[in-house]
Amino acid sequence: RLRRRFMKVRLLVPTVLTLANISAGFLAILAASEDRLVLATWLVVTAILLDGMDGRVARWLGATSDFGRQLDSFSDAVSSGVAPAFLIYRAVLEPLGILGAVVSVIYLLAGVGRLTRFNLTSDVHVKARRTVGVPIPIAAGYMLALVAMRGQMPAEVAAGLVLVFSLLMISRWRLPELRGDVVGICILIGLGTYIAVLLRPSWLTVGIWNGWNVVIMTVASVMERRLRRAVEPEVASSGGGA
Repeated sequence: RLRRRFMKVRLLVPTVLTLANISAGFLAILAASEDRLVLATWLVVTAILLDGMDGRVARWLGATSDFGRQLDSFSDAVSSGVAPAFLIYRAVLEPLGILGAVVSVIYLLAGVGRLTRFNLTSDVHVKARRTVGVPIPIAAGYMLALVAMRGQMPAEVAAGLVLVFSLLMISRWRLPELRGDVVGICILIGLGTYIAVLLRPSWLTVGIWNGWNVVIMTVASVMERRLRRAVEPEVASSGGGA
């Protein structure tokens, strides 16, 4: 009986994180509708952080399931899809009228398409070695950066960037996966530079943040190339032995 209770608690923990994720996304929409843009931004940030936690916690506890994956995708559709789409429209694109609304809808549709493709092609129990297309939480993070920088760029430029990230989400671009002991420190530095953008939005902080993103992508690509070179001789030798 005690074991069954533990199993229920183990399954419940990542589910609670996911439900908190979708709740934060909905509250962000409410805040944005009242023009409380800063609060809405931080609520979406909270949702993104929760999204990064629930999958890791589920794998750590051995509590992964198809139900959890579907719930996670629905929550992402709200917190990283609907909420940022509405927020970017309300804060930046509304002066463009119907064009701004169309651009926001395109972002939302691209994000939902990205989530659908992920569900159809991924293994719920194993973290993918490579990511196809920019994940919707990353795109949402860039939408929040555009909101923070809303007074420092024309709405037309922001609309163009929204379309770029919409295309990147549904693209076949395969992002390299950062692995090894450097993952933790890279994530912490990246999170710090991103928070700096939200707290002190300027072209300097945006440049530092994106510069660090380039560093992460470069390191991940180099590590992946080295791993491939190390594996190829083993594959060749095992093939020759056969």
